Amino acid sequence: MTKLSNNIVSRLSLVALLCIATAVPSRLESQEILAPLSSSSRIITHKSSDTLILELPFFDDFAEYEGAPDRKRWLTFQAFVNKSYAPQAPTVGIVTLDALNEYGDLYPQASTNLFMADTLASQIIRLDSLTGTYQRKLNPSDSIYFSFFYLPGGWYGNAWELIGDAPSTQDSLFLEFYNGEEWNKVWATGGFNADTTGIQSHWPWRFVNIKIDDPIYFNKSFQFRFRNYASLDSNPKSGIAGNCDQWNIDYIYIDLNRTASDSIFRDVAFAEKAPSMLKDYQSMPARQYQPSDMASELQMSIVNRYNQTLASTYSYTILDESGTNIASYDGGYENIPAFFPNGNYQTMPVHSSPPVNFSFPASDNQSEYKIIHVVREGVSGDNRSGNDTVVFTQRFSDYYALDDGTPENGYGLTSSGNHLWMACRYDLRQSDTLTALDLFFNRTRNGENEDIQFRICVWNCLNGKPSNQLYSDATRNTPEFDGMNRFHRYRLTTPIVVSDTVFIGIEQFSNSFINIGFDRNNDARSHTYYRTGNEWLQSILSGAIMMRPAFGVSALVSLEPIDATSPDFTLYPNPANSYVNIGFAKGKPSTIELFDIRGHKIWQKEFSSTICLDGLSAGIYLIRITDTATGIKATKKLIISR
Repeated sequence: MTKLSNNIVSRLSLVALLCIATAVPSRLESQEILAPLSSSSRIITHKSSDTLILELPFFDDFAEYEGAPDRKRWLTFQAFVNKSYAPQAPTVGIVTLDALNEYGDLYPQASTNLFMADTLASQIIRLDSLTGTYQRKLNPSDSIYFSFFYLPGGWYGNAWELIGDAPSTQDSLFLEFYNGEEWNKVWATGGFNADTTGIQSHWPWRFVNIKIDDPIYFNKSFQFRFRNYASLDSNPKSGIAGNCDQWNIDYIYIDLNRTASDSIFRDVAFAEKAPSMLKDYQSMPARQYQPSDMASELQMSIVNRYNQTLASTYSYTILDESGTNIASYDGGYENIPAFFPNGNYQTMPVHSSPPVNFSFPASDNQSEYKIIHVVREGVSGDNRSGNDTVVFTQRFSDYYALDDGTPENGYGLTSSGNHLWMACRYDLRQSDTLTALDLFFNRTRNGENEDIQFRICVWNCLNGKPSNQLYSDATRNTPEFDGMNRFHRYRLTTPIVVSDTVFIGIEQFSNSFINIGFDRNNDARSHTYYRTGNEWLQSILSGAIMMRPAFGVSALVSLEPIDATSPDFTLYPNPANSYVNIGFAKGKPSTIELFDIRGHKIWQKEFSSTICLDGLSAGIYLIRITDTATGIKATKKLIISR
């Protein structure tokens, strides 16, 4: 594979500058662009690690955690543990080496020339002896093997459905062993595309099994490490240069009494993360949710990594915020075919497509639930229990989400014109007030997208597409990168009441690449449209733009859900004229804040039981009280009439 030059290619593993030739002229004049990330909101659970001394066996399939590698096994944290950068992993969860450091930024030395990128180094592993129940010396005759699966980024299939970036032939992945004095290369591969082997085998993960038989490694200081060398793509458009050359690794296993052909493991496990229980969204506003929004069934990816059919059980449990079990499903026993040699997964519907015979309670109160899925071999399970459980948190807050909160790419449009529009469809169950739009912008290496102007817009729906513009915000915004989980909440200048099906999105005032986060693991193409001229076009890209419309008062002032511990207060008279009194049933107030209906703070002061309203215009306001002892806030609506 060659690097991207000045020509435009429809190859996502470089940069998806996708232009599909059709009979529609506007399609030919515009393009959807997917770019690699130049930064990522990686979870840094620790910045350094104490050196630990481990013994055999060593195993990690990265199923039980995400973010930084587990310090109980790993000494460096540049690689990224995730469940989204490669499909059909050996078991759920992988570790990815790429061109981003442990903080989620491109390495300072990153360029189109080859540079050293991530290192994933283990803790010290004693290969001199076993000191546990069976104490004895280890030596080369103990048949110790080191095995793992690996996959270059990119997968196989249609370019607009791929995840990740395939390393170029000059890029590489190394495995090195430490003998107590120096590191030695024991295995390496150059970059290649997964698509060739994927088309042939439909499962392009490759297996490596290395015998450790050199006496120099049988000491108290053995370690191993993976390293990758990367090189940035030469991209023709500003703001696109970013992360590339991913190597995905899984199921790292070291133990004695193994063989060269030891590639089959008796392990029934999940192969992918848990899904949403809603049929269209990852999250919904509490007020909009109705039981009809529940999916009829779930899609679970379950694998038997053994070479024989095994019996397994599958079930899921739903817990509310207090941890109370409010619903459950038991799929009972079913046989699960062996994955090898034909790449089989569980296909029995009671396990692979379990029904959803439950509805979350409809309520205006914000809430969240945990759905815990468990699969086991037989009765007691196998000895790899970490990959037997996956969890999804179902949130009912104040926003719609088509995405899962993790971007694998950046999304934008390009055109010869200077006005670009993108929008997503949302189906409201009842009229509601749109008050804000949460957007996830990716940082670009040199800040190329920081000054791109856009405004929030709303359209009605006609024949499944955006039609008449219902709203165009008066404020021109630019990308912001702060906020919880990197979403930034843009509040509308004037909230708008919407109903039925609407399209919500942005109008961009230049043809520069704006780089909005793009989730590749949830296909929202049917909800996504864009326009660079007179006609709206449906997206061809598999994924979801990370844009979340927010509704109601709580979105205006970013309020936390009110619970039983919040201060309980009353306002009287309400409606008020020149003053309002505040009465407390519980709590000890410290500060009081006044907001207008658009969420703009008018003032903040020390608490007083009587507030003068002189100088305020008639209208709707919000009063927020903060409890001195707990810091918990509560808000109520105040109406001023003149």
